[in-house]
Amino acid sequence: MLNTCLPGFFITGTDTGVGKTHVAAKIAAALRRAGRRVGVYKPVASGCIRSGTTLVSDDAVALWQAAGEPGEIGAVCPQCFQAR
Repeated sequence: MLNTCLPGFFITGTDTGVGKTHVAAKIAAALRRAGRRVGVYKPVASGCIRSGTTLVSDDAVALWQAAGEPGEIGAVCPQCFQAR
C-alpha cells in the first residue's frame, strides 16, 4: 500500500500580529534551503489589498515567496476579504 500522507506543519496563534506568518515563512525558507519542496496555504485572509481586480493578502505573498513561489499565488489564499 502506498503511503500518501505528506508531512506538514500547522501554524496557529491566538490573535492577529502574534507572528504566525513570520514563523511560517521562516520555516518554509529553512526547508527550502535544506533542499525540500515546500508548499504553503493560508485558507482565509482579511484586510487584503486590491491589486487590479483581485484582492491580495500580504501574508499570503510573504508565505508564497518564502516557499519559492510554487504554483499560483491565488491557490495559496483562496478566500481574501477587504477591510472596510
